[in-house]
Order: sequence, then C-alpha cells, then structure tokens
Amino acid sequence: MTALLFLNVIVDPSNKIFHLKYILFTMVFVVWIPSLLSEKPSLPRSMRFILLFTGLFLPGYAFSLGLIKSFVQNIPMGEILYLNSFFFFLLLPVMVLERIHLTKIFNLASLTIILITGISYLILLYNPNTFGSLYTYLVTDKNVAMYALRNYGGFTLLMLFYKTSPLLVFPLSFYLYTLLIEKKRHHLFLNISILVSIIVTLFISGTRANILSLILIIFFYLLFYIYKKSKPFFFLTGFAFILLFVFVASFLNDTLLNKTEVSNMVKFGHFISYIQHFSTNWGVYIWGQGLGSNFYSSGVNSMVNITELTYLELIRVWGFPLTLVFMAILFFPLFVELKSGRISHLFIAYLAFLFIAGTNPLLLSSTGMIVLVYVFSEMYSSQSFVNKINAIYDKLA
Repeated sequence: MTALLFLNVIVDPSNKIFHLKYILFTMVFVVWIPSLLSEKPSLPRSMRFILLFTGLFLPGYAFSLGLIKSFVQNIPMGEILYLNSFFFFLLLPVMVLERIHLTKIFNLASLTIILITGISYLILLYNPNTFGSLYTYLVTDKNVAMYALRNYGGFTLLMLFYKTSPLLVFPLSFYLYTLLIEKKRHHLFLNISILVSIIVTLFISGTRANILSLILIIFFYLLFYIYKKSKPFFFLTGFAFILLFVFVASFLNDTLLNKTEVSNMVKFGHFISYIQHFSTNWGVYIWGQGLGSNFYSSGVNSMVNITELTYLELIRVWGFPLTLVFMAILFFPLFVELKSGRISHLFIAYLAFLFIAGTNPLLLSSTGMIVLVYVFSEMYSSQSFVNKINAIYDKLA
C-alpha cells in the first residue's frame, strides 16, 4: 500500500490521472491504525513535536489566519484543499513504527519519471503530429508537465519538465554513491544505464535548479571518489575545479542568471515585490497573511497567491518566526547527520532537494511532504540516531 501511494504521488502529483492519492493515503491509515491501537507504541519526543507542528499546526494556522482576515471566503475550494498536502507528513510514524525503509520504494517510484519523460520526449521528436494531443493531456488536462524552449546563452534546449522530476536527485545520489563510494559491481551495466538515464532526464527537464543540482552532485561524488583514492590528487583536482569555475563564472552568470531571460525576469520581479511587500507590511513579516492571501508581483504584473520563491512565500503566509521554526525542522536531519560524522547519499540528495525547493513550490505539495517523510523516517530508523536526536532536542527545548 505504501509503495502504491508513493508511486501515485510521484507519477500523479495533481491527482488528475488516477484520482487515487487520497484514497491510498486513507487506506494506509485504515490498515495501520488497528495495529497501532493494539501495540500502543511510543514516539520519540522530537518526532511528536515535528509531527504536530508540520502536519497539523502549520496548515491549521494558515487556514485560521486566512479565515480571520476573510481571505478564505474569496478563494476556490481547490486552494483550501492545497493544505491537505501537509497531512501527508502524518505518514511519518507509520513508516517509523512499521520499520518501512523507503529508499528502494522511493528510488523505484522516482524512476517512473524517466520512462514517462523519455517516451514523451521521443514521441515529440519522432512523431510531431501527436504533439498537440500529448501536450493537451500532460500539460492542459492533467497538469503534470511543461514543454518549452529554454535558452541558455547561445544554447537552446527543448525541455520537458515533469513536475516531480526534482525527485530524481535522490536516485542520482544513490547510484553515484553505490558505484563510486561503495564500489558495488553487482548489476553494474544496469546501474550505469539507470544512472545515465537519470542524468539525461534531469538535463532535459530544463530547469536551472535541476541542471545545477545535477552538476554539483556529480562533481561532489567525483571529488569524493578521488579523495578516497588519493588525497594529493584530490587537492590537485579541487584546485583545477576552482580554476575552471573562475574561468566559466562569467558564462554561468550570463547563462543561469541572465535577467533578460523570461523565467529569470519573473523570478527577479517576484523577489523585488516580496521585499517591497514586507517593507510596507511589517505585520505580514511577523504574523503572515494566511491561506487565500495574495500580493502584487511585478514579475507577472498582477496579483498572485503563490510563487516559485518558496522560502519567501513561507514568510508571507506564515510569518518569519514560524518560518524560522519550520526551516529548523527542515534542516534538522542534516544537522543530525553532520553530528553523527557520516555523510550518506540521502544527505546529499536532500540538500539538493532543499536547494531546488527554493525556486519550486514542490516543497509545499504532497510530493514535498513524502520527501520529508522519506528523509525523517530514515533518520528515525536507527535507535542510536533516535538517542542522539532526543539528546539534541532536549538541549534545544
């Protein structure tokens, strides 16, 4: 049931293809609750706080504030249901108490994005006559993908962005870790083929955050591999990469941060509008505006109720103090892993995901919540980790 739920959320983030997201979510709890009532297990103290704050308090606060300010009455029911995404975080105790390790499930479910993207891209290239029907289905009707021509300097890329494609950083990190760090040679050809497919899919997704994360993750593992083989060669290679970065910095700036490029113009407009909105509405900065609120953005020259600049959007909806707590929760698994003295493939992938989430509203969707469930459940799966987490939490509390 869990595998089906994760597969459904990843393949059908809009819930317009199979219409099973909430049915499967409910079924997981229907199956789990009887065992919960019979065993009555105890949750770690830190998990109880994280569950209540993220899964219940945040959506409840946003809805209540929007209701008080009369924003909720003016928005369609679909936007109110957007808060249901936070409830998916309540899957965390199910995964931990039932000892369900999600790495294999998450990686296999994510790989379906490769099949969908690859088949769709090939159909577009070799059978253009079907493009209209394919575009209507994926983009207009089901709202799960985007096609566009993206310009990077003098290079033009036909992009096909599947909305859950950022999740591919998790299998990308896993397979690089398996091949380069653990040096596992079982099913070598299959693993290399999957890795290449992930790289190609992330590249043709066309977004700057996806491509930059792809490059940085590959560079990290190459340097890590070289470090394990030869420390002197590692420092030499690192110095060469620094020189390379200095030489291509101007090109990267023109390519990735060119303010004349359409998507960048929109993001820069959003950013300036957020700053102006906070500077003239200090109450919003402190308390937030809640669900259903909007503000004027020069990025699109109109009123908007959500943008791609997720972390600024968090402040606008929930206010800076609550956003600070939520950000501390988001970075908690990274902090715990650093304290443990080990860096896993999950650490690298999650760091990349948080970077991508800065320019993608994926974090506040059901897809983003199952990422958090995956990361936190792996963190809580080890008893030694739980003891360390509780010790850290007790010091902070």
